[in-house]
Amino acid sequence: MLYKYTLFLAGVFACISSQVKANDLSVEFSGFATLSMSYSDDSDIGFSSNYLNESETGFSFSRDSILGGQANITINNNWDAVVQGIYQDRSAKYFNNFLELAFIRYRPQRNWIIRAGRMNSDLFLLSEYPYVGYAYLWARPPHAYYSFASTAGHYDGVDVEYNNQIDDGFLRVKLALGTTTPKLTAGDEQLTITFDDLYILSAVYIKDEWTFRAATSKSDVSNFESMPFNTLIDSLNTIAPSNIWPQAAHFARGFEHQHHSINYSALGLAYDNANWLIQAEAGKTKSDWMVVPSNNSGYVSVGYRVNEMTYFGGLSIAKNKKNTPEIVTPESLAYLPEAVQYATTELIEVTEYAVKRTIVDQKNVNVGAKWYYSDKVVFKVQADHFIIEPTGGGLWDIAPELGIDVEHNVNLISFSASLVF
Repeated sequence: MLYKYTLFLAGVFACISSQVKANDLSVEFSGFATLSMSYSDDSDIGFSSNYLNESETGFSFSRDSILGGQANITINNNWDAVVQGIYQDRSAKYFNNFLELAFIRYRPQRNWIIRAGRMNSDLFLLSEYPYVGYAYLWARPPHAYYSFASTAGHYDGVDVEYNNQIDDGFLRVKLALGTTTPKLTAGDEQLTITFDDLYILSAVYIKDEWTFRAATSKSDVSNFESMPFNTLIDSLNTIAPSNIWPQAAHFARGFEHQHHSINYSALGLAYDNANWLIQAEAGKTKSDWMVVPSNNSGYVSVGYRVNEMTYFGGLSIAKNKKNTPEIVTPESLAYLPEAVQYATTELIEVTEYAVKRTIVDQKNVNVGAKWYYSDKVVFKVQADHFIIEPTGGGLWDIAPELGIDVEHNVNLISFSASLVF
């Protein structure tokens, strides 16, 4: 879908350029970067900051490191454009996975803004700067919450915004329509999901030290590409008509992408005065698709400033709302030929593993410090402790021989330098 919006933007630029003199155009470049070193103490469990990136164990210099650049193009008082690219350790290394923003913006009047192209989804408190480490406290956005954000961090489409001063505060309401096709990593497998008919309604109200955010979205799953899942679905559909395993048809429909939609709602609150910085978000996903099951996630973070230092601590949690679907091995299987027994038993085990690997059930506590070295450079140190509940490691790359039905504890320490330029 991106090419359609690219052609649209090119056409708009052509129309505008014919009416704008060259000396009316201005282009400003800016950038941001984070250099990070981190260590995870479990060599059998891979950690990544979100679903888009490579999972790594032990020492890593690429886990949270990032380089980004942005061009702001001013055309006239009503028209401008923004292009932003980032380079991070993506699992799928192709252009579309590194282009974060590319939109044109029109302001018909002071309180209205219309955009078209690739834009941030505006579902989260960090939606406008999720990769700018200088702008937030932590070594990375809270893992249990923002890992899910990577599936819809940006979209290709259009949005309309209304903003105004209300009761000594600033209100912004936005309605968006579009599509997104993230290439994600689950374990050591890549998968591509296309979300079409994506609707987002969000509202932000800022008053004094307070920021309130509420958002809701709905999208339809129009395509799903994953070699392991596609193979599993084909196997389930092959065995379903024979009724050897009555549940096969149920799980085939559950894994298939057709006729599934995902609803997401989120609330965010931030308080920032001279000393205290408090931030919390909570999100709720409602889904009947087994690949992306329903879940609740959230975090709370508290920071306290002392001169150039900010000390912080936080808690985050993510948990699926539904229990694992119970898989039953049919008693009649024992009376079938040995080859059929073996093939069916193997299919049941693979199905059960696939169901469990999508489940997220984890907690995380962290403490750290952020040092404002200058108005362009900050240094951070952070220690995390993760508790991964049995069959709750959907955000982690857990070695199969380690077992997914037991609790895992992982410690992670990070040192980083972030700058803007």
